[in-house]
Amino acid sequence: MVNQAQYFADLEPPFCSLAVKKSFDGLTKEEKLYAHWISKASWAGARVIMEQWAPHANSLYDFLILLFTDPSTGTIFADLEEVRTKAGVEQDEFKYFVGYTAQSLSNLVNYKNFGNTKFIPRSSPSTIDKLISSHPASSKLSEYWPKLKEAIYSLDPEPILQIGKPSSGHLSNLYPDSPSISDAEVEQVSELMRKEGIEPQNTRLRKEGNGKFTLLIASSEEGEHEKSPLKGDGVEVKIQLGDYKDAMAKVVSSLEEAVKWAQDENRAGMLKDYITSFRTGSVIAHREGSKKWVKDVGPVVESYIGFIEDYLDPYGSRAEWEGFVAVVDKEQSKLFKQMVDQAPELIQVLPWGKDFEVDEFKKPDFTSLEILSFATGGIPAGINIPNYHDIRENFGFKNVSLGNVIGASAPTEPNTFIAPEDDAIYTQWKKKSWAMQVACHELLGHGTGKLLTEDRDGNLNFDKEKVINPITKGKVKTWYKPGETWSTFGGEISSSFEECRAEVVALFLANDKRIAKIFGVETEEDVDLMQYTTFLEMCRAGVRGLEWFDPKTKKHGQAHMQARCGIFKWLHSKDIVTLEEKRDETGTLVDAHIKIDRENLKKNGQKVAGDLLLLLGIYKSTADPTAKSFYHDLTTPHQKWQTELRDLVFKKKLPRKIFVQDNTFVKDDEAILKEYELSTKGAIQSFIERDL
Repeated sequence: MVNQAQYFADLEPPFCSLAVKKSFDGLTKEEKLYAHWISKASWAGARVIMEQWAPHANSLYDFLILLFTDPSTGTIFADLEEVRTKAGVEQDEFKYFVGYTAQSLSNLVNYKNFGNTKFIPRSSPSTIDKLISSHPASSKLSEYWPKLKEAIYSLDPEPILQIGKPSSGHLSNLYPDSPSISDAEVEQVSELMRKEGIEPQNTRLRKEGNGKFTLLIASSEEGEHEKSPLKGDGVEVKIQLGDYKDAMAKVVSSLEEAVKWAQDENRAGMLKDYITSFRTGSVIAHREGSKKWVKDVGPVVESYIGFIEDYLDPYGSRAEWEGFVAVVDKEQSKLFKQMVDQAPELIQVLPWGKDFEVDEFKKPDFTSLEILSFATGGIPAGINIPNYHDIRENFGFKNVSLGNVIGASAPTEPNTFIAPEDDAIYTQWKKKSWAMQVACHELLGHGTGKLLTEDRDGNLNFDKEKVINPITKGKVKTWYKPGETWSTFGGEISSSFEECRAEVVALFLANDKRIAKIFGVETEEDVDLMQYTTFLEMCRAGVRGLEWFDPKTKKHGQAHMQARCGIFKWLHSKDIVTLEEKRDETGTLVDAHIKIDRENLKKNGQKVAGDLLLLLGIYKSTADPTAKSFYHDLTTPHQKWQTELRDLVFKKKLPRKIFVQDNTFVKDDEAILKEYELSTKGAIQSFIERDL
């Protein structure tokens, strides 16, 4: 039976600001207008995100926006207490539902962006009944409510509470109206797409029945694709343009405005390529825009937009929409440039050796950004893009550290699972440790490692007679065949496996004095403390990651936390970390503390991390089929952890912070910024005025 309490919306989540006004005010008129239109384009795609997550997400969004909008002003009701009393709703019930609304809008759906699990209101359905009855737009709201009630409150069937494979009963609107689609059918269609050179990032797949499927491609233009239909082995795939057509048309319209303020020929060309991609559905056009984006080094206003990350797809190939625009922090970026300049030397210490490293490390543009807008259900701390591997190897890539995201924290958040004697050290060092970890993860983690490949003419990018696999000590026996990528090979583990590899790179380099110096850590004692805090933070995340592991399905719901669970398990198995249990007089587990012997860490920590990193790196480089079973074993928690420790994690669960993002508007030909109060009301108001 489902434990309802585990699915309740967070109680009193902390609200954080991106504090970007000072940076925005420092831009020129042209830069502000450019940033405004990129922001509008990014957020226009939020409607795509909703549709990718759940079939009811757009309706739920519209319902919640309408419920809190005052028709006389077009924005949020000025006095929410008056709304409550007019509806006759009890105070706690109203607080719970307002909190649920802020969280649903911030996630863009009633599933947690970080974890992919459904959450429900702590308030009763009667609360919504009363709010609808007293609202000026009650008739319109009453049309939504009967269709949404089950989507909001139902916890049955249990598999639908998780985003995942339809074949396992989970929800995934990347495979709309297709609860019976099998893993084999998805792979069969994917193989046809590979043969025809059709990339999956901006697609969805619908099963029609009797061996027939429809491949939906995101574009503002409608019609049948020139390569439609695809046929093979009893399968026929119609290819249809026009998925999310209204949202994509708004994206295109805003980007056309942004072109007017690009102030750079290459940047304007980049936007025009994006426009072509979003209008026609061409991934090739987006690739061309991404090449120009990589060449746009050191802009004052940075951005990226499109179908980027594949975390949402249970098969690891279709990508979720995202878009951001930010102001570059020039002073902090100078520090990252030092790291980029030293990167060719820094990567030489990675354990796989030169044969498995990129032939030429193309120094990326590595900047610290102050995010102005990020259209997503969950803002990351750092990004390494583009995700097109061939572009990364041949043209380069960019690393961005999101400074105002890393720096945002709830001041009263407790350091769960940290021993009392470590609390002061952890509190003092965690922000600097996290900043360094993100930098190493993005630049030296995602930015390194060679894929051994064969092209369509049979040419290899390595010498199979000379290159020795450092794991087997023999010749390399596997590599990527034509058209194969890490995503298509790794499938459902691909995202988490790569995040794990990047995280372990950061651990491996946590005591590197050259990197530490860049971040202002110079004494040997402080370098040791930095390493100690980095390992503590990783292990703490690994323990907390049990929240997103389902013992029934043996599946993880979040790629990064799956990686961290696996790393914690590895370090625990190698005696780098122990878990000190605290039990009450009845023997019940009431707390657990991560314990790391600092001398043992200093002596053996890097080697233990390096041993894991070698396995991850070589398995990925060589397309080794062992990778999947290895990663499954690595990231499956011990049975004891799946029960009482996981129960403890839920008891000590912390609410996830909500970023209240600013909006920009054009007034008298000038782009202006509007900030909002850090509260449930401010969060809801920001979405109402975003006018998606």
